[in-house]
Amino acid sequence: MSRPHPNSSLAERNIQAFLWFRVLFNSRFYYPIFTILFLDFGLTLEDFAALNALWAASIVVFEVPSGALADKFGRRRLVVFSAWLMVLEMAILCLLPLGGPWLWPFMALNRIVSGLAEACCSGADEALVYDALPPEGRPAAWTRVLARLMRWQSLTFMLVALVGAATYSPDFMNRAAHCLGLPFTFTKEFCMRLPLVLNLLMAAATVRASLMLTDTHQHAPDISGLRPLIRASFRQMGDAARSIHRSPAAMAILLTGLLFDSFLRLFYTVGSNYYRLLGIDEAWNGVILAASSLLGIGTALMVEKLLGKATPSRNMGMVAVFILVGLSGISLAMPGWRGVLFVVPFWLGMRSLHYFISQYLNRISEPANRATVLSFKGLTMNLAYAAIMLAYQTQTWALRSSAPSALVGLDKTQTDLHLLAAAMPWWPWVFGLLALALTLTLRALWGGGLTTLLQREAQPPLPQPTNGPP
Repeated sequence: MSRPHPNSSLAERNIQAFLWFRVLFNSRFYYPIFTILFLDFGLTLEDFAALNALWAASIVVFEVPSGALADKFGRRRLVVFSAWLMVLEMAILCLLPLGGPWLWPFMALNRIVSGLAEACCSGADEALVYDALPPEGRPAAWTRVLARLMRWQSLTFMLVALVGAATYSPDFMNRAAHCLGLPFTFTKEFCMRLPLVLNLLMAAATVRASLMLTDTHQHAPDISGLRPLIRASFRQMGDAARSIHRSPAAMAILLTGLLFDSFLRLFYTVGSNYYRLLGIDEAWNGVILAASSLLGIGTALMVEKLLGKATPSRNMGMVAVFILVGLSGISLAMPGWRGVLFVVPFWLGMRSLHYFISQYLNRISEPANRATVLSFKGLTMNLAYAAIMLAYQTQTWALRSSAPSALVGLDKTQTDLHLLAAAMPWWPWVFGLLALALTLTLRALWGGGLTTLLQREAQPPLPQPTNGPP
């Protein structure tokens, strides 16, 4: 017998729990100092790149089976399991040794657990809320939930970024202690662990939020084995891959998204080390990230207008220009706040890219496989991220091997900064050549650019732009 549909009070409880879960799970105190945190613990740049590739690969491996587990055991259980995995993930980071042979194994375990946690809650938390909403006006209600989530996340992320960056800086903490008259002296090693301990407390709160959720979805009956469910999930993903392969427009969107997203995430991964290269104190990293959140609100309004006023090719071309300008600017490594100005195009590009991809993919996807196509997008983007991190690892190794004399007399931090400064000038050239090759390939294979391909397949047809020919 099917369960009665949840009443409005249950739906509101699920909404509140979902908002708290998402905010607590995604707002992490160590994000402003992500790269330098792990480098300061003793990892090399090559180790750091390899571990991020491992993280992305673990998400890809666990993403599909996690959907089968949600069907078998229930979505709430999977979300709660994901929250406990976050506790384990953060506990491992808090226990990280400072250098030594155990550092890499600890970090590898952390990255795998983190990837599994991301995969387990991916989509399951949203489904818990969506199913609990009353059928009447459900799409509009879901839009309001997402709007609330965006506001909550923006405000929380700004606060967490400021606190995480400030607590990581021993200079800031000691100045603050002096102003408050506290008899404390904060060491570098102590400050390195403060954001991690704060995030462990955040993980415990995430568990509490996950337990507040109620599962209104009748999960798969016990007679259905887990192994057949997992096989069916992989078959569904394979069917989605084949349907995308038969759609030139979908292929064009995904290939463009993979290329653009991988270079954007490359910068976001090394961003805190770039700020250190500019000579900016770690305490300011939180201010920089808070500014990016504020700019994201204005970017959302801009891209919404561009969607109807410009063609898809022009919109994606604009994103390509943002990325190219950003990559070219950071390669100059201008000291001080002048160098931070070249980070702004990355902020604009990241938010614009994912908005456009979501809009265009939804317009050409059939309702029956829309969710699977969007899930396939996430899988392939994580694969692309893993690939570019392995490429960055190879580049760093080659730079380290080709000029060992340039590194003589440098300590580890100076060596990391030297290698980053040597690596960045290659990135705009590689991105520009790959973007040009992709554009020419699309026209050679399917006889048109992104606008032409989307106009052939979009349902309903794309609106004509108001500022020029398609």
